Amino acid sequence: MLFWTLAAALAALALAFFVVPFYRANGADEVVVDSVQRSENLRLFAERESELAQDLADGEIEADEHAVLLRELQQSLLDDVEESMPNRKVPVHSPRGWLVVGLIVLLLPAMSVALYKRWGFIEDVQVMGLFQESLAAQGDVAAASALVTQLGDLVKNGNENPWVWYFLGENFATIGRFNEAEISYRQAAQRLSGEPEEALVLGRAALALYIKSEFQFTPELDALIEQAREINPNEIAIIQLLAADAQNRGDYEAAIANWRILIQLDPNSPEAQSLRAEIANAQRLMQEESGEQIAEPVIEVQLALAEDLVVAPDLRVFVAVRNAEREGMPPLAATQLRVADLPATIVLDNSSQVGPFNLSSADLVRVSALVSLSGTANPSRGDYRVVSDDFAHKTQKGVIRLTITDEVE
Repeated sequence: MLFWTLAAALAALALAFFVVPFYRANGADEVVVDSVQRSENLRLFAERESELAQDLADGEIEADEHAVLLRELQQSLLDDVEESMPNRKVPVHSPRGWLVVGLIVLLLPAMSVALYKRWGFIEDVQVMGLFQESLAAQGDVAAASALVTQLGDLVKNGNENPWVWYFLGENFATIGRFNEAEISYRQAAQRLSGEPEEALVLGRAALALYIKSEFQFTPELDALIEQAREINPNEIAIIQLLAADAQNRGDYEAAIANWRILIQLDPNSPEAQSLRAEIANAQRLMQEESGEQIAEPVIEVQLALAEDLVVAPDLRVFVAVRNAEREGMPPLAATQLRVADLPATIVLDNSSQVGPFNLSSADLVRVSALVSLSGTANPSRGDYRVVSDDFAHKTQKGVIRLTITDEVE
């Protein structure tokens, strides 16, 4: 509604540029009429205005430049009208004079709407609205069914927007039609070929195929997963699929490895907190199945710098393990090395104790690594640091992969 209100206001402003000078050309009670010349002027004006609209739609000119050129075009039209005035005058109250003004009032807005529909972005606005409705329709079968119909009409009419296909797949998945969802996702992926988002869409296609295959891996699914991971090795949908499948098969080590990847992608999210609980539960199940107790906890930290991070090779790197349930306490185990030593694998156990408590004293721990500019173990602004998710370390040898990327603010 706001859009059309603004459009009407702009149309009225455009009319004012023409009608007011037209009305005042010979005072308040007279206008000049030359229908042939005026028709030609209006034709040229409409033609040039449509060209400007096309240039704007094609991205050849910016919105500001379009506005300037449109004002110049309107002024040019007014100048042409004044220059072509004949000697004959018609009172403004005559039917013919008001007819000209009335036609302009009616035709200019209609012509503007027609041009916008032809070259404007009305369809894109409508499509974006359907996308937003799709996001809101998650879990709502009735709404998703209606959106399937609307988005389906768009693709039937030849719409090549890849996200139309993607959201069509999302709505098919919501109503449980995973065969159609997979097809839609694949269509979206084809149209996103070579783009980073292709991996995301292929991941969704893989999930739909996994469900459609009754939670079994097939050669087709393996190929789809490989295709997605070639684009993005850590595509979330694929990692989720691999973790869920490993958990269903009782392969808790593989499930934990994938869950830790998901946690590192967004460590502060509610999902990450849930995954930490899943890891702790899986570790307990592994202990129950093995019936073995590890005499002493061991944590292996595989540490590296981010590829694009450049720091002095002689800077000190501090690696520490802390009790995740007791903030502010000294580390349970710690060691240090230098940037030049990275990448490196560090093994920490009870012999790495640096305070009153060792690794065996805690049930849940987290590992941190700090590149210190000052040479001290306390983080300060400008240092680089990474912190692992919380994990239960007593029931198995913990293997943690950390990449130092974040600058301390």
